[in-house]
Amino acid sequence: MGTSKHILLLILVRRILSVTVLLVVVLTALKLSGRGAGRASLPPRVDAADREARSAGLLRSDSVLRARESTLRRIAESDTYLPAMLAQSDSVLKRWPDRIANPLLVYLPEGSAPGYTAELGQAARKAFSRWERVAGIPVVFAFTRDSGRADVIVRWIPEFPLERTGQADVRWNRAGWLLSGTLTLATRNPGGIPLPPDAVYTVALHEIGHLLGLGHSDDSADVMYPTTDPRDDLSPRDRRTARLLYELPPGSLRS
Repeated sequence: MGTSKHILLLILVRRILSVTVLLVVVLTALKLSGRGAGRASLPPRVDAADREARSAGLLRSDSVLRARESTLRRIAESDTYLPAMLAQSDSVLKRWPDRIANPLLVYLPEGSAPGYTAELGQAARKAFSRWERVAGIPVVFAFTRDSGRADVIVRWIPEFPLERTGQADVRWNRAGWLLSGTLTLATRNPGGIPLPPDAVYTVALHEIGHLLGLGHSDDSADVMYPTTDPRDDLSPRDRRTARLLYELPPGSLRS
């Protein structure tokens, strides 16, 4: 009987130890879980970083908006045809970056089109020179015989199938910076009549304005009016518009 009691006592002690160990394990697990939950309730650092990033984004957006409003105000207060240009171009300003130290290379070949004469080539060259002399435009031209290196390529054709005598085509990037251009000049009008050098000069003057980023004027006194008679020079408004264009940052002004 004594031996049996001793055995029962040992069994009871073992059970108590087992329960104690189990309780310790459970309590430890609960404490660890509580600590983890406490940590999870704290704002993670990444959320703070996200908030900072969002704040910075709002600041950048606000800065862009203020710059856009300033540009639009300058345009509205100017005596230029930039407002008319914006209506034509979906509110996008396009221009070349500063090309004083690195001139725009122009490929101006001797034309092989019927009716081409050396005087027509000289008239086109003179038109490039006239735009180059407009103060405030940081662009100069240099003529090259290598079409592969040219920023602007001049082409001569006999005549256009449409009611025009010249055309300028430009490429630009998403930021509004011009990348390259092509100037196509006809030696005859759509009726087949040969164009004199003074007419080609006026046409080239107009189309080079497009190559520089200008759109059409809303005043017939300007060279950049859609249709114009032969003239010797740019109008004061042509020059003011080109100067202001090159004082402003390129790109979209849409809200």
